[in-house]
Amino acid sequence: MTSSPPPPPYSESESPLPGPLYSPQQPLASASRSRDTSLTFRIGLHELQDPLVQTKHLRLHLLFLGALHDLRRKVESVDDGPWPPLIGELDGEQRWSWFVNLAVERFQRWIEYLPPPSKSNTFAKFVRNDVPPLDVWMVLHAYLLNPQSFAEDSIRLSLLKPLAKLTASLSDFFFDVLDTITDMILWKPCSNSRSNWVSKTGLPFDPFESVTILLHQELPCPKCRAAVSVPYITAAGTGYVQKTFSHACPSCAFEITREKLAVAKLTTDLTAHLLCEPQAGTTSMQLFLPYTLRTEIADDTLRATSIKQDMLNLKPISQFNTRKWRRNQDACVAMAESLNWKISEIRKSTFSLPKPKLGAKILGAYYNQRPFSVELVGAVLRQGFFIKKINELGWTSPSYFEKREDAIALHYATIRYHAFLDLLSSSQDARLVVPTLDIDLVWHSHQLSGPRYHKDCKTNVGRYIDHNDKIEQFHLSDAFDATCRAWEKRYGVPYTQCGCPLPGNTISQRLARLIPHAGSRNYPLSRLAPPADQPDILAASHPSDHNTVAVLGLPSNTTAKAQREGKAFRRREREASRVRKGEITQEEFERNGRHATPFLVSIPLTPGTATAPVTPLGQVINTDNAVESFAGCATVCPPSFHFCSMR
Repeated sequence: MTSSPPPPPYSESESPLPGPLYSPQQPLASASRSRDTSLTFRIGLHELQDPLVQTKHLRLHLLFLGALHDLRRKVESVDDGPWPPLIGELDGEQRWSWFVNLAVERFQRWIEYLPPPSKSNTFAKFVRNDVPPLDVWMVLHAYLLNPQSFAEDSIRLSLLKPLAKLTASLSDFFFDVLDTITDMILWKPCSNSRSNWVSKTGLPFDPFESVTILLHQELPCPKCRAAVSVPYITAAGTGYVQKTFSHACPSCAFEITREKLAVAKLTTDLTAHLLCEPQAGTTSMQLFLPYTLRTEIADDTLRATSIKQDMLNLKPISQFNTRKWRRNQDACVAMAESLNWKISEIRKSTFSLPKPKLGAKILGAYYNQRPFSVELVGAVLRQGFFIKKINELGWTSPSYFEKREDAIALHYATIRYHAFLDLLSSSQDARLVVPTLDIDLVWHSHQLSGPRYHKDCKTNVGRYIDHNDKIEQFHLSDAFDATCRAWEKRYGVPYTQCGCPLPGNTISQRLARLIPHAGSRNYPLSRLAPPADQPDILAASHPSDHNTVAVLGLPSNTTAKAQREGKAFRRREREASRVRKGEITQEEFERNGRHATPFLVSIPLTPGTATAPVTPLGQVINTDNAVESFAGCATVCPPSFHFCSMR
């Protein structure tokens, strides 16, 4: 199968097409219509008569986000709920993090019993028998918003194949289920679905009933492989979801820690090919490593095999890549012992790889014993701030977009998303392009369509567009500045419409790197300029905020923080002067002041007890230790590029 090459970059002097023509004269049709047919979109050289994301799907997605917001509020606000001992002592945010940990365990149990789709196993049968509860659906939602990892894990991991086939069998599977259910908060599953869940998972369907039963995490001992039951929370702070997790194996007395679980997972994957003979016509690498299989345009098993071989040639584990260890069940444990059960022992060696950054990214996929390359607890938590912002806009209310004139916000969000993809298609060297809140909503909705999202990206942009919601904040801020200037230079309208000044550096000199040849201004500007009297639309053009991570303690972080704080202070001084001169109003000055310029550090583990409080996994705190968060999504091109990982 051949792929079409990416479109050529635009230049100042000429453009192969007259520019992206977005020509709707009316807002997008209501959700009752199956298709939006009044639009013409251009992404690069491609002209589309229908948008890539339907308005109906946006509204279903918003209702789902509202259900997640209500679920979190219930968990955080109910102090006298059915909580096990110690859980009631946690504050709301810590309790939510603990609850998400249980949801990930419930998600894994669900996918382990899912039957593969077949002619007899239809969509209607899935809805009747296998639709999971809201907390599990929430984890799937976060997983799908890591499209590269989900697609790659679907190939790498056998337990994901039924779910992957299900999502591939219907291009809009996620939304078809939501449309069938309508309201996941009020939804009551049929008896078949509930009984199937209970019999297969051993847990109640209702997540709030489950919390009184799901008190321990079952783990294999990294050394002797004996089954070990570990409490989630202990008074000493050593539970599975706590910062200082530690548990002695009752069979061999081996001290189990999070790092040792990570090492065991890594060495199991590295030695998987030793345990079975390769079949004729297949590669000897029986399990590919995370982030190695997918390129910008296709899956590449030869590349993945080569990268794994490079990893196996690193010291001190190269000694196990020999015939001597073939069929040896203890190879993974012996390899782990050669590393002293420390990831750092192999991380030092990755600097000798042809692509050391890729080696670091691969290691970053090994967090705990779960098979997924995405740390799903952190993925769910990072979505929390985005959901909060969307809810504050009022967009998650079921009645918000009932009037046609109110749907204009989704109209502009859809147009701007296609222009966002067009911006990506015009650059063959972009490292980060950062969406605004409204664009991110449409982008997320597109990603929930799974295989169709990848096909749309490849067809229209020329490459897969991955979604990275784990970016260091100062990198993100600089990239957002660059995106704003690239957008305005290409389209002639501001990227963010709220009137707030841009944070950070003035980096017009970097535009040549982001967009090598600036685009044509032959563009109907009114299509990207929303009405000034629509405050919800203007507010939605802020950069999309998520919880993020940053490498803790690096000197460059401290320097960047000081620089941005200094620039923010000088900016406010200039704005105060402009108020005195009558150039801006006091209202504008006060509004701008409400946009903080935080700089965050990561706290990489989950909540403690009242006696040993810590900040939840995937969350961030600022330097004043307030539980606050700011971060964002970005597209990373090429997918192998990575700014930071959990360390």
